[in-house]
Order: sequence, then C-alpha cells, then structure tokens
Amino acid sequence: MRISNFLFPNNFKYVLYASLAMTVLMLASSFGVPIDRLGIIPLSKYHITGIVTAPFVHDSWSHLGGNLVGLIICGYLASRLPNFKTASMAIITLTGMLVWLFAGSGNHIGASGIVMGYYGFLIGVAVFQRNLLSVISLILLAVATYYANINLLGTLFNFSENISSESHLFGFASGGVTAYLLRSKK
Repeated sequence: MRISNFLFPNNFKYVLYASLAMTVLMLASSFGVPIDRLGIIPLSKYHITGIVTAPFVHDSWSHLGGNLVGLIICGYLASRLPNFKTASMAIITLTGMLVWLFAGSGNHIGASGIVMGYYGFLIGVAVFQRNLLSVISLILLAVATYYANINLLGTLFNFSENISSESHLFGFASGGVTAYLLRSKK
C-alpha cells in the first residue's frame, strides 16, 4: 500500500466533493439564490427531494463550518472502512426518509445528520465487525473529536429549538443499522 493511499484514502475524495458542493451552495445563498427550498419539510410532497439534498444546504457560514469539521473527521475515518460508498448512500437516504416521515415541523437542513450517521456507522462497525481497523478508527475518532473540541454525544442529544435533533438521532440510528446490515458474515 502506498503511503499516499494510506494517508488519503481513495474514498475520502467523495467527502471532499460533498464539502465543496455544500460550500458552493452556501456561496449561492449569499448571492440570494433560495437554496432553503432544498431542505426537508416533513410530509410535504414538494420537499421530498430534500431527502437527498438537505445535507448540502446550510443557513449560515457558521452552520456550514461546524458541520464541515465533523464531516471531515468522521468522513475521513469512515472512508477508510469497507463499503464506504454503500454506507454513505444508505445513511443519506435512510436519514432523509426518517426525517421526512417522522420529524417535527420546520425546514430540516444541514449535514449534521450525515455526520451523526458516520459516527453511528463507526461505532457500529467497531461493535459488529470487531476488527483492528474499526477499533483503531473509533479510537482515532475519540482522539480527533477531543482535540477539535467536538462533543459528538452532546451534539447527538442536543434538543435546542433551532437544531434538527431528529436529523441527529435518525442519522446516528441509520449509521448503526447500516453497519449491522453491511457486517461481514463469519
């Protein structure tokens, strides 16, 4: 294995592409483009596309920045694991569907559901696979979030008024379920 592939896993480019798309949408919003239409409004047939577009939409630069830090950390570690692309699509789709079906009123936007999905996926893989790579990934997640001053558990259970706690909880659950469904049969 080349050192560049070890430090920069091939799948991590998808996390970077998604981060770039989020930044471009935020820039478009700064120029008045109404991107909030891409969010999830639960049970609205006009916002069902938000199931896949909502993670790319943010309401401020600080919202985007906060989500990008978590996405880069969790996305990097998750991109090193097998089935990353399948897991990512499952987490995005399942989280979005659950938010659309069961979340409270409001426009649910942001990548935090996906960040929590990767968090749940990393924990799930460590629990269900019990291999060295998944355990090391979980340890690195704990260390990286500690030094980046990120409290993933606190974020998971943040029920503040302007926070889509449903996205956080459904994302985490989606990641855990995805890890279970993609586990290796021994």
